[in-house]
Amino acid sequence: MSLKSKKAVFIPLLTVAALLASGTTASHAAASKGLVGFSYPIEANTYLKAIGLAAEATLKKAGYTMLPIDAQLDGNKQISDVETMITKKVKAMIIYPLDSNGMKPVLTKAAAAGIKVITMNYSVGDSVKAPPAPSLAQVQDGFPQRSLATARVAWLKKVLPHGGNILYVGLGFPVAALEMHAKLFKEEVDQDTAFTYLGRVDNKSDDSEGGRQAVDEALIKYPNIDAIVAYNDPTALGAYSAVKAAGKAGKIKVIGLQMQPEAVNSIKAGEINGSWDFNPVASGVSLASLTVSILKGEAKSKWNKTVQTPAVFFDKTTIGKFVPWDTRVKKLK
Repeated sequence: MSLKSKKAVFIPLLTVAALLASGTTASHAAASKGLVGFSYPIEANTYLKAIGLAAEATLKKAGYTMLPIDAQLDGNKQISDVETMITKKVKAMIIYPLDSNGMKPVLTKAAAAGIKVITMNYSVGDSVKAPPAPSLAQVQDGFPQRSLATARVAWLKKVLPHGGNILYVGLGFPVAALEMHAKLFKEEVDQDTAFTYLGRVDNKSDDSEGGRQAVDEALIKYPNIDAIVAYNDPTALGAYSAVKAAGKAGKIKVIGLQMQPEAVNSIKAGEINGSWDFNPVASGVSLASLTVSILKGEAKSKWNKTVQTPAVFFDKTTIGKFVPWDTRVKKLK
């Protein structure tokens, strides 16, 4: 074969390879029906991350690509993140707002641009009705549900049958859903004359160290605490560390919320006394499913509503039955 004929064979082979490569890329691009933005209030939070991963897996199955952005617990950055999603022309956006009122103008702008807005805990009334505009659909976790506050007080009655002094630990940033839970919990405690609501201290950094610092100070101010009720598990773990350092481990009950992975071993070890699984995987699936239903143009009755995810309690006697969130997410793929 001459050099000329060899080139004639070689060039088409390169062309075919290039076409195959570009064709593969194109088919993958074509497989996506578009971008769906997802705003994390703070992605480092394992509970919020599980919601996002579940939503992403569900969206992927439906042919959509998720664009995750981390607000890093900064309300102004979250507004900027929504502006970024608008610029990128996402078809829909899923938002867990740090500040629902502050977010409304930019979400209204997104809706005016034809972007479908789906939210998590956008409104905090305990209801399955449709959320206020511009949100078309939403999911609520346990925070705005009075049933959770009632369940927490019922647990306190069980472990403190003669009553006691209760300290609440909240978040130092006013997230509407968390504030609603703090309000509902105080109302439920105040209805029971056997309990005294000592007050509230705040975790200023949304991690276990912040929880420890808040409770270290509280133990000095309130020397007769019988139970510490935290807004999430890292805070509960920090509270337990403070209680242990003060020599009061086993004397003060400590409960968390959300069943973040770091709490599971603590409950097994008999440190914090229990937590409520918020089932973020179910919430993520619901958020994505509502989004897909809207984008497919399905009947309004299928998506114009609030889906509430129930919380389930676990303590040392039942923690062995808990299925890790990552195991649940893997089953979605």
